[in-house]
Amino acid sequence: MFFIYIIINLLFIVKYGIRQDIIPIYLLIILFCVSQILLFKSYDFLFKKIKITKYFVCILTFLCVCFYVFLSHIMKDPYQLKIDRWQTIEYSLDYWIHGKYIYDTRNFMGNVPSYLPGQLVFLVGFYLLGNVGYIQVASLLLFSCTVIWAFKNNHIKFYGIFLLAISLSFLYEAVCKSDFISSFIVASVFMLFWHKKFERNYFEKSILLGFILGIICLTRSVVVIPLILFLLKPFWETDRKQKIKFITAFSLTVGNLLASVLLPAENFDYILKHNPLKMQGQSNMFVVLFFLVVSVCFSFYVKNIKQVFYLSTIIVFCLMCDHIIEQVIKGYDSNFLNITYVAAALPFSIISYCFLLNDNAYDSND
Repeated sequence: MFFIYIIINLLFIVKYGIRQDIIPIYLLIILFCVSQILLFKSYDFLFKKIKITKYFVCILTFLCVCFYVFLSHIMKDPYQLKIDRWQTIEYSLDYWIHGKYIYDTRNFMGNVPSYLPGQLVFLVGFYLLGNVGYIQVASLLLFSCTVIWAFKNNHIKFYGIFLLAISLSFLYEAVCKSDFISSFIVASVFMLFWHKKFERNYFEKSILLGFILGIICLTRSVVVIPLILFLLKPFWETDRKQKIKFITAFSLTVGNLLASVLLPAENFDYILKHNPLKMQGQSNMFVVLFFLVVSVCFSFYVKNIKQVFYLSTIIVFCLMCDHIIEQVIKGYDSNFLNITYVAAALPFSIISYCFLLNDNAYDSND
């Protein structure tokens, strides 16, 4: 799990390290790898030896949130830096609120939006606050609060929050006012929270679950994979009444959200030509189907929430790596490779690692 965490941030170093000529890229990679090995070893040799209280963990969370608020205001000239995510978010939300079609308008870099309506729901509050970059602040706070609530060991709480806060991919998104990782933080937090709250019966609140999943599934298409691993088997085993309630709530939520972005289109042919799924396709259709089938198969064999997070990390990471490999094969310029997409696995890898640390802590006590 930690190796995947390292690879996610290493690919970030590779992509943006080659754009500068101050430090040779090979030296930068070596320095980064050494720092990550020290970070990995630091839990046993440093963090576990320091007395960490819940109050100290809360102080860390507060300082990280303040720092990320600062990062969301640090970018002064995004046009010169050729960063377009913030603009795409803003005009997509503006069009959505005013009933205009989103997916046929290009930003200043010539890219079209691929936002699904579920993600727009999460972003609209920050848009109204005047800074869409606050989505990363809220994601960090949400992740931190969930980790504090879900794990008893204060050292693990501290380390989990620390790993997300110092992740280069997450730091970069905060500066660029991006929202990519936030979708997967929401999905991972939901899974952890729902497990802790309704461990005996995930479908105890089937209508509420259908409503929440309807929104989360329409954030990023890839979040379907961890949700399949998490809920497919319990759905199969629940009674018919709960299934009907869930399907009804889910269908109504998805239907209304999709209608909000698709109805403003001129006609159905226009939707086929300009639609978010066409823009969000990270990999070849057959590759995506393969990983979906793998997820469905594994979902019936997972025994606990830890395995759900382990498999979510690995499958999401492999799917995104395949997307990069496909781009390399097609001859994409290295500057345009979607390397940072592997960060979709970031929150799952951190929570999985926290579970492993938690298991080791119990083994040590025994």
